[in-house]
Amino acid sequence: LLKVITDPFTKTVIQVDKNVLKHWSHNDPDYVNASLIKKSCKGGPCDFLFADTTMSDQTVGLILLFFSLLLLCICLILIVKILSSIMKGSIAQIIKVALNADIPYVPWLTGYIAIAIGAVMTVLVQSSSIFTSTITPLIGLGLISVDRSYPLTLGSNIGTTTTALLASMAGHDEGRKSSVQIALVHLLFNILGIMIFYPIPFMRFPIPLAKALGNITANYRWFAIFYLIAMFLLLPGFVFALSLGGTIALYCVGVPILVLFALIVLLNVLQNKIPDRLPAKLQNWNFLPLPLRSLEPYDKILTSSPCCSSCRKDEMDELSLPATVVRGTNQASMNIKNAENGGVTLVQSKTLFPVAPLYSSQNELKPMPEEKMRKSDQSEGHVNPTLEVERM
Repeated sequence: LLKVITDPFTKTVIQVDKNVLKHWSHNDPDYVNASLIKKSCKGGPCDFLFADTTMSDQTVGLILLFFSLLLLCICLILIVKILSSIMKGSIAQIIKVALNADIPYVPWLTGYIAIAIGAVMTVLVQSSSIFTSTITPLIGLGLISVDRSYPLTLGSNIGTTTTALLASMAGHDEGRKSSVQIALVHLLFNILGIMIFYPIPFMRFPIPLAKALGNITANYRWFAIFYLIAMFLLLPGFVFALSLGGTIALYCVGVPILVLFALIVLLNVLQNKIPDRLPAKLQNWNFLPLPLRSLEPYDKILTSSPCCSSCRKDEMDELSLPATVVRGTNQASMNIKNAENGGVTLVQSKTLFPVAPLYSSQNELKPMPEEKMRKSDQSEGHVNPTLEVERM
């Protein structure tokens, strides 16, 4: 569906010689060093951006990859900006309720319908990356919950296999059997993964893991880049390097790492479920040095660079603006604490108490006298102590 729209634009930038791909699939030695860039179009010279380039295919591919990722980021940012300006007020609330609502009387069926919707939408756009990249900003805006996006993403993993399955059926007779087999392997692998990680509720642990990573990224913005580099470059490269060393090297290094990881997971579960039955030293991770149990030391190092420190300054300037939180037990409260750098940091708290902060231009806080606080509580009828801040 999208190919009809995007083809005129992509063909003005690059065109691929499908004849070369065909000969590569047949292991033709005459086309080993052939270029994928199309040289002639309908008996004449081609007219696209890289038609007469002297660069190699690898260089052209890296240039296209860079600008493709840049264009993708720009589009995602624009999507977020547009949706943020449109989805406001009652419209956003109606859409949020509709997208995250369960089917009456059979709520357990909602997730499976979401899987089917994700599969169908991915088939229409012929790319799971497009579908997941589209729902990601909707999740960030709060229109789609993480729990609802989970079955949608699972469905997109099924829909993305249909492209390979259709292509395998259109192959030549001599290679059709093998191509259909590998396409079915892809399809059945994804279906088996869904059967493992979705029908049983306690097996849906990717949801809390995603929320935990989101909370970490909210506190440490650099962690998102580190996660991508570690998961897509460092970890695969490390495993590949171990595999080159042979089976013994893979077992000697991989098994201890897996055992250590399993022990860490087990101790985390015990700390959350039955902390009273653990020794006092093992009820938390405070017995470890701070760099082994917190990202705060690394955050200080990374944010000490000029770029990150300027971003930190801008955030503090935003906090220095006067702000008022509406009183009431239904409002989310905030604790105010002094940061180590002398600034002010607002931290979400589960404890609900009314707050009405006013910040000075010097980011300094002056606690209200205790006697005045008691009078304020009596006049407004608050039972819990009220924290108020006056301008210096």
